[in-house]
Amino acid sequence: MSDMSEIPIYSGRPMEITDLKDFEQAIDEVPSGTKVVTIEEARLSLITARKLLIELQSISDNAADLTEELDIILESYDSNHDHVSELADYLASMIQSWHEVVEKLEKSGAKMACLDPGRLEWCGVVDGKLVMYSWSQGEEDIEWYHGINSSFLSRKPLIEA
Repeated sequence: MSDMSEIPIYSGRPMEITDLKDFEQAIDEVPSGTKVVTIEEARLSLITARKLLIELQSISDNAADLTEELDIILESYDSNHDHVSELADYLASMIQSWHEVVEKLEKSGAKMACLDPGRLEWCGVVDGKLVMYSWSQGEEDIEWYHGINSSFLSRKPLIEA
């Protein structure tokens, strides 16, 4: 039987990036463009990230409605018709707005994990491992995390010492 001190104990306690057990390997696992944050930084960005998520949901709904309208109009008009061009330009501006909002979200450290239902994630460190802090619409605070290569369905509670 092995010594019990060799068995890692995972408490689900958030940590700093410098607390990573295998810093070099863990940093290689960070997805491109992802910012590693502390739980405190994630929580500070949550208010802004929630608003940006709602904005993305609104843009998505409006773009879906506009796409349906374009489909209907294209049944009656040629694709070069002024009204079709106007709607296509408006849809293009929505797509540009989408990219701008996603950029703001990512600058805060958050990533959109799911649009509907709204879910956000932040890359962080728990028990010396790289993880994703996880928040879902309807939750008051970020109280969950999951492995960087796992999903929302495998969330575990954050336990803060």
